[in-house]
Amino acid sequence: MLKKLLMVLGKSNPASDETELLQFVLDLACDKVKNYCNIEIIPKELENTVVRIAADLWRTEGYGGEEKPKEVTAVKRGDVSTSFASVSTCDNVQSDYLSKYKAQLNSFRKLRW
Repeated sequence: MLKKLLMVLGKSNPASDETELLQFVLDLACDKVKNYCNIEIIPKELENTVVRIAADLWRTEGYGGEEKPKEVTAVKRGDVSTSFASVSTCDNVQSDYLSKYKAQLNSFRKLRW
């Protein structure tokens, strides 16, 4: 799955410390999926979803020194002024990265007794 994540993020030749960080983010995404679905191993059918979740985590959390996405907080038209805030600091951002993928994950979800 690490090779797929590298392709999705457009990293052809990452440094070794960046590879370790990518592996950490991938493991974090795997843990989130396993906990949500109550499973111990990721099925092959969920690998692409896990990679997409890991890519979202990488971009949103700003791992690897990439700039975090910004959201417009104020616009002034006279003498043009625009203010931005980091998406992670905005109140309307969901901290649950799985919410976009629940449709794919729910079919693999098991009951916990």
